This record gives sequence, structure tokens and C-alpha cells, in this order.
Amino acid sequence: MHGARMVVTQANDDDSGLLRCMEEIEVPREALPVSENSSAGSITATAWEPVYSLPRIVVDTMNLRQRIDGFGASITEASADLWASAVDDPGQMIRDLFDPVDGIGLSMLRQPIGPSDHVTRPYSFVRRWPDKRLRSLRFNVEEERIVPMLEAAQAVSLRGAQREDERVDARRCASPVAVRAAICGTTRNAERRWQGLRIIVSPWSAPAWMKTNLSVLGRRRAWPHCIGRLRKSYYDAYARYLAAFVRLYRDHGLDVFGLTPVNEPDNAQAIWPSMAMSPEEQAAFIADQLAPRLHAEGLDDVNIMCWDHNYSTDRYPDGEFVKTLYARGGALQAVAGSAWHYYGGSSSTMSRIHELWPNKGIWVTEASGGDWGPRNWEAALLGMSNRVIAMLRNWAQCVVLWNVALDRDGGPDYYYRRYDRQHSRNRGLLSVDRASGAATKNADYYVIGHFSRFVPVGSRCVSSIASCDIPGVRHVAFITPDDHMALVVNNDGVTARRIAVQDGDELCPVELPPQSLSTLVWEH
Repeated sequence: MHGARMVVTQANDDDSGLLRCMEEIEVPREALPVSENSSAGSITATAWEPVYSLPRIVVDTMNLRQRIDGFGASITEASADLWASAVDDPGQMIRDLFDPVDGIGLSMLRQPIGPSDHVTRPYSFVRRWPDKRLRSLRFNVEEERIVPMLEAAQAVSLRGAQREDERVDARRCASPVAVRAAICGTTRNAERRWQGLRIIVSPWSAPAWMKTNLSVLGRRRAWPHCIGRLRKSYYDAYARYLAAFVRLYRDHGLDVFGLTPVNEPDNAQAIWPSMAMSPEEQAAFIADQLAPRLHAEGLDDVNIMCWDHNYSTDRYPDGEFVKTLYARGGALQAVAGSAWHYYGGSSSTMSRIHELWPNKGIWVTEASGGDWGPRNWEAALLGMSNRVIAMLRNWAQCVVLWNVALDRDGGPDYYYRRYDRQHSRNRGLLSVDRASGAATKNADYYVIGHFSRFVPVGSRCVSSIASCDIPGVRHVAFITPDDHMALVVNNDGVTARRIAVQDGDELCPVELPPQSLSTLVWEH
């Protein structure tokens, strides 16, 4: 495979950290033809067994699957506060996250509309009393605390994009075929690899006075049986509220790619901002208010995404919320697709939804790491990568983790400390030490980096099939806009695995280190 290279992240044997962090390792340079008559003597560059005898991962570029819209995380108010006031080198932090050359090139963000569970203190964009015409609507908090980090991330992403495009163009021009094509005017003007950040925006709750329990929380402890839902009389005001936030980001030059009506509509609880919505309520709100409002504001290109919750919940198992909403014609027509979280159920639910509605998009919008789940290093590297690979094999068009940065206690986390009397135990891509200002890259950073750095927006997922069962090895493949292949594969076994990767008539022998995540890239 021409120009093949492999980047590896590997956990330590004692689970105390990472042995390798996106380290490039050697790949055999000769492309070996597929032939059952090959002999061991044909492999002169390695001491491995004959390549034709190895278990294969076969990449099939003729079987194109979903388009990739990005990989990333969220700049919460908590993350932005750490960046502005606690990190020793804010510029380096931004480069580590968003530069596609020197960092991991995050390309997608999911931004809360208003306070989420990770804030330094409560805030609101409107006054406390009912204001149906939104005369008091002000986005000062967003513009002062969060937008500066978004703009810094956008600037680094675009600068890195220009450098990456120049590098790609230089490599193309080094080829006589590319030079001849350029002279003839036939060079493919494909979508550029990196185009800056795309953003999905999601509210955790409507303003308190729009809700049945008059609180940004989903439940109030003094009034536990009253679930906080959006009042029908405020559907129009809420739609205008969401559209105004989208317009705010657009005015700052930020690309709002998608919008969900509310985060986790089946998780109204008393710890952090939340709001219940049934599929019938969400369908009516989207079809009758939100979609018409976005159209009136000239925002038709914003993708409305329904659900924004787990693969399965007790009330809505295995995608029942989405199925019920899609059964309402007006809502089905208005939405671009569905958004999902990984905290409950199986990612195969997304495939079943895709089979029923193949023209509707599927996006994974939240997947947090934390001590409540896959603990840092080995468990996070292998467990999280297994799940991300599964998401993409089940039609996810993006994968977004949670906070880009938190402190070592999982904060700032005002609502956890106020109502749960403990820190969140969540883990950002980076952990910030408030005393020293250092930002440590967690395993989650490298997991998402193995995708975001090598699989740009506009790539397509393609079929990859193992020729036989390869215990502990999971994989997913892509073709990029500049005709490169990327295979992301992990090995959660305690011993190395020797495999062959097949693309068309070529085989490439690869050794996967134990307890590792690897990305193999080559020219198609």
C-alpha cells in the first residue's frame, strides 16, 4: 500500500498511563499482491509468517456508507473558565485540541444553549419573570465567557487547515500525474480536508418561567412529582429563543451545523438543568414552531436533530422515541435525523433506525469519560475506542465526547456540588491542575484524536470485514476527500496481533501492539 503509515497509542502494562501516545511506527513498504500461490520467500523484508496466512481485514471502497461530519467534544462554560483563568498556556491548549497538524484537529463541537451541568455558577439569558416577547434576551454571558474560546479554536482550526491543505497540494504536485492533470485543467477540486469547526447546539432546559415546574431543573426536591416540561403556551417563545442563539453564533462567524430541541428529554431530574419532552411534544414543537421559525430567520440550513439521548431508556427502549416522532409526518419532514448518547442500550439501535429511515442522519452528540465508567488509561483507551468504533459501524456521522477540559475533580461543576454534594467524576479530554496550570492529555483525548486527526469532514465510512474471527480486534475504515484510506483498529488483548490489511489487490502486514489503538493511513 503506497505511503502507508501507522500511528499507535498503547496503555502501560500496569495501567499507570500510556506507553505510546500517537507514535508513528514502521509499516512494511512493499505492497504484496494477493495470490494463493505466494510463498514465504516472497516476504523478504520481515520475519513474519507469510502475509497470505494472516487473518485479514478487507477494506471495500466500493461499499460506501455514511458521510462523516466531524469528531469533537464540548466547550462548556466550565471548560472555557479553565482555559481563561487556570491553564498556564491557553494557546497551547487550543493548539493541542484544534490544530489538525500539531494537535488532534477536532472538527465538531456540541455547545450547550444556556447552563449545563458543567458551569461555574448559574446564569440565564432572560429575566426571571415571564417575558414571552423575549425583550430581556441578552447573551452577555455566552459572549463574555464562552465565545472567546470558540473564536480562538476556530482561528487555530482554520490556520491549521491552510497548512494541511498546502502540505496535501505539495504532495500532489510532486507526482508527475498530478502535474500533468493540473496543466490539463483536470485536477479534481475536491472538498478541502479541513474547513474549520462545525457546531451542534443543544439546550439543557428552557428558561424557568417557560416550564411547568418554574425551574431550570427537571424536578424540584420540594415539588418532586411535578416534572419540568415546556408549556405549550411558550412553544413559540422557545423556538424564537433557540433561533436567536443560532443567530448569535452565526453573527460571530461560527458554523452552526445542527440544533436539538433539548438535551436528554427522558432524564428530567433534580441535580442539574434538564427538561422532559415526550416524542409527541417534541414532534409538535419541531413541526409547528421550530422548523417554521428557522425558515423565517433564514436558517433552513441548520439540521434539526431529534431525541439527543441514549440508545435506550426505560421509557423509550431501543429507539422508541425516534420511531414515535418519525411516525408524525410533519416532524419527519422537518428533522434531518436523530442524535444519540452512549450511556444506555446498544449502538446497534442506530442501525435499526437507519434501516427504517435510511435518508435520515444519525449523529452521536455526547459520550463522556469518567470514573463512573471506563477509568482513565487502559480502560478508557480500549473501552472508549471500542464504543466509538461501534458507533461508526452503526451509521454515526459524527462522534462528540463531552467536556474538552475539566479540572482534576471533574469540575467546575456547580450543580453537582450544590444538589448532589459531590464532584461530577466526569473526565474531560484534558485534565487541568489548578495549582500548576498544567493540562494533562487523558486517554479520551487520544481516542478521539485517532479519528479526528486522520478522518476529516467529508470522508466516507466504508465497509471493512474480517476474513475470520480476530479476538479482541475491532475496526472501522474510511476514505477521505483527498483519496486516502484510514483504518482505525484496536487490540484489547494482552499480546500483539499480526494481521493483514487488504485493499483491492494489495495486502499489507501489520502488527498491532497489545492493549493499543492504531490508525493506519495509506494512499488509495
